[in-house]
Amino acid sequence: MANSVQLTASIRSNLLLLQTTQTSLDRTQTRLSTGNKVNSALDSPTAFFAAKSLNQRASDLTSLKDGIGQAISTINAGDTGISAIQSLIDRANALTQSALSNLGTDANSVETRQSLAQQYNAILRQIDKQAGDASYAGKNLLVGSGLRLGVTASSQLDVNALAGISGATVTNVTKADTYTVSVAGDGAISGDAGDIANAANDRGISNIVVNGFASTSKNTLSDITVKLSGGEGKDKTFTVTEGDESFTTTFTQAEWKTAKDAGTVLKFSHSFASGTNLSFDVDFDSIEDVPDTAGVGTSTIQKNINLQVSVSNLAGETVTRDGLQSVGNGKVSDGENSFSFGTGTARVTLDERQILQASTYTAAASGAYGTGAAAVNGTPTLVTTTSVTVDETFNLTATASNFNYATGNFDLFSVSLDGQGSAGLNTKAVSVGNANNVGFTSTGAINGGSIDISFNYNELKYIATAAAAASAEIAGTIQQQSGASGTLSSSPFTSVGTVSGFAANQVSKLSVDVTIDTGGSAHINVSDGLGGSFSTVVTAASASAAGGNIVSITIAGGTNAGAKLNIAFADSALSQQGSAGTAASHAAFTVQVRGAYTQQRDAKFDVRGAHSGTDASLTTKQLVDASDQNNLTVQLNETNTSIVNVVSQNVQTNGQGLAIDQAQNNWGDRSDIQNAIEQLTKASNLLRTASSNLGTNLGIIQTRQDFTSEFANVLTEGASKLTQADQNEESANMLTLQTRQQLGTIALSLANQAQQAILRLF
Repeated sequence: MANSVQLTASIRSNLLLLQTTQTSLDRTQTRLSTGNKVNSALDSPTAFFAAKSLNQRASDLTSLKDGIGQAISTINAGDTGISAIQSLIDRANALTQSALSNLGTDANSVETRQSLAQQYNAILRQIDKQAGDASYAGKNLLVGSGLRLGVTASSQLDVNALAGISGATVTNVTKADTYTVSVAGDGAISGDAGDIANAANDRGISNIVVNGFASTSKNTLSDITVKLSGGEGKDKTFTVTEGDESFTTTFTQAEWKTAKDAGTVLKFSHSFASGTNLSFDVDFDSIEDVPDTAGVGTSTIQKNINLQVSVSNLAGETVTRDGLQSVGNGKVSDGENSFSFGTGTARVTLDERQILQASTYTAAASGAYGTGAAAVNGTPTLVTTTSVTVDETFNLTATASNFNYATGNFDLFSVSLDGQGSAGLNTKAVSVGNANNVGFTSTGAINGGSIDISFNYNELKYIATAAAAASAEIAGTIQQQSGASGTLSSSPFTSVGTVSGFAANQVSKLSVDVTIDTGGSAHINVSDGLGGSFSTVVTAASASAAGGNIVSITIAGGTNAGAKLNIAFADSALSQQGSAGTAASHAAFTVQVRGAYTQQRDAKFDVRGAHSGTDASLTTKQLVDASDQNNLTVQLNETNTSIVNVVSQNVQTNGQGLAIDQAQNNWGDRSDIQNAIEQLTKASNLLRTASSNLGTNLGIIQTRQDFTSEFANVLTEGASKLTQADQNEESANMLTLQTRQQLGTIALSLANQAQQAILRLF
């Protein structure tokens, strides 16, 4: 609507000036109050939108700083975890050094290493837990990609199906491989030579023999202990132990005296249910001569067994644990056995009672055992091993004849080999001095396999039976000794009569001293050298009256106490000195009396038939795919075109990580401990590399964090330069406009005064 009021030109000019000034004043006041010279697109579209873009970018970068800060915390969490894991590895290293300082084969050293190995395994479990606990904000930079290699369940079932094997697995898998598990060895048992020598020296026993075949159902890999108790002048008690089985026997002083007087040896022999046979000679004098023991002490004999458990991989490498090795040198053991390869460690748990059932072996014979084992030289020989398919225990017995008093042995033996079962009985006649092996042809399930045996003929009599010597044999042993005087006949005995009661399994040599005095009386004194004696006085008349000049000798005391022997003297021997005053005559004679041989000792040996074992394989492959879920992606700019990808480092103990395996074989030997040391060294290097990777990424991210913060300020500052007002300038503008407004108001007032002058005319 047009202004109905007509203003003069001057007034209108001043009014417009005031209106323009007011507008400028309002704009200036707005700039002063906001601090911006551009407050909307109307003020300056170009500057407004440019500043807005800069501010928005600055805001985006500022928002990224929070994510970058969290990424830094995540990396710091990982680095802190690595430091803790390195500390655990240092502790594990200390345990390996302790184990190396306890490498002895004695029970205490073995037990100490086992304890240290268990502590080592506990530390390794803590390393994995430590790595798992280093998670921050849902990311864990210490557990890697999740890739896992392991053994297949089907191959585990195959290996666990082998007799005596369970718990088959592969640990510390670094790459896929196949491990073939096989068992060999016939279970032949022997004793450690050093331990046997030590036991002989420390206990005073001798001829210690450890042999046999391990039972396929009751075998034990335990060592043998021999405990002796009994001081000087006391009975000797031996307790032998293997695994859970113990056997105790006592040798008395009376037994020792009898054996010593007879020139024989006390024998100890025991067969354990496991198949182990132990025997040794017992000599009280040797036992009591051992210094500083007082006849009391325990010796341990390490038992060796022909049993090999081998594992081979695809590269043709083979690791074997052998029962013939000494402790500390890869000896097979009951329980878990480890086989270390570069691609992983195969582990199987062995049942010592059953493992031989999985073994491959050819037929073989054991050495003889029992108290009469010395009757066999060496080990019986199987001539045709391929035909032997069953296990047998053979007993050796003999019947003796033609005793040779010069050699103290029988000249002929009829030796029987009794398989006790399907092998049947076979008997051979052998004679002393036969240098050849004696062949026995077995029958039955042993399929006619021939067995050759070399005999120790001096020992055969101890496993033989023979009736006591008859009078004719005894009469043939009579010998006159030197030193006779007078004219006493050199053959005063006419015959030997009834004999009974003399000690079995030995020959008693009677010394008969005859002196005829001037009165015609015969003084007869008899000694058997074994503590027994007899004395009597006989005249021709009394002897004749007693029944044909027969002297009945009854031994008193000693080993032959109560033994009887009748000797008939020639009449002339007892009557030639009947004239008074004739010089006395004297003669000394010996007569040997052999007691019955009663097969007081036993001799056995075992035959193990051939067995075809089986083997099976453990296969490892990738079981779990890798993923990047634990990798940390850090966005460094607002367009997501600049990022840092922090890859999760696997510092767990598995094969894809630090590759530290659990203690192998309870650190049974130096190589097991050395493997652990090498693995720990590599693990420390891997930890340093992992820490370096995290540190490098941390440095990059921290640099970008600083850059982002500073660059956001640059952007904000640039936006401010486009929009911010100069306060000094705007203040000056304000004063100028206010002055201009005041002047305009005065000018307008002056212009209005002309109008007011007209009013004064009225």
